[in-house]
Amino acid sequence: MLGFSRWQLFKGFAAAVGIVSIVSLVLIYFIPAPPSKVIMATAFKGSAFEYYGGQYREIFARSHIELELRETAGAVENVELLQDPKSGVQIAFVLGGVSDEKHAPGLLSLGTVYNNPFWIFNASNEPFARLSQLKGKRIAVGPIGSGTRASAEQILGKAGVNSETATLLPFAGSAAVEAVNDGKVDVVWAAARRMGLPSAPSWKIPKFAS
Repeated sequence: MLGFSRWQLFKGFAAAVGIVSIVSLVLIYFIPAPPSKVIMATAFKGSAFEYYGGQYREIFARSHIELELRETAGAVENVELLQDPKSGVQIAFVLGGVSDEKHAPGLLSLGTVYNNPFWIFNASNEPFARLSQLKGKRIAVGPIGSGTRASAEQILGKAGVNSETATLLPFAGSAAVEAVNDGKVDVVWAAARRMGLPSAPSWKIPKFAS
């Protein structure tokens, strides 16, 4: 057989198998195969994070990867889940400014998904010119643990609007619309590129000077 003995062929075959095995192990270690399932933390129902999570689930499915969406209070809770190795959450949506490298070491950003404007909806005809005029109002700022609430507390707080000078309520998304229609809320603070809210023609969008 081409001048090779059976023993030489066996040794050659064994060497080839060994090389292939070593190369395979090296590739698996340095270039692991993508997981078949990934858990992503989004936010509450009706939120922009939930909407975009659904979009990403379809994209992952094209690569035959199951994307499990975990409902949360929002960005603040998402950061906590990412830091907890027992949570099972591997990726999550987080609002810029909610945390930083000092408070969340080891977390990496995969990039910006979209620019996130802040919206203020006024349910009454009363004109507004400054954020400070929201004192004494019932304001829907989202649930505790959400980036919406965190941003509201930071920005409105600069104008002296806080839990002591106004009533901050945990409504967000479609729940905020229902609260407005039920007369439970005067103003809605929202942080989303895609509002995803039911039609509410009675809402006014004030232009604030500061």
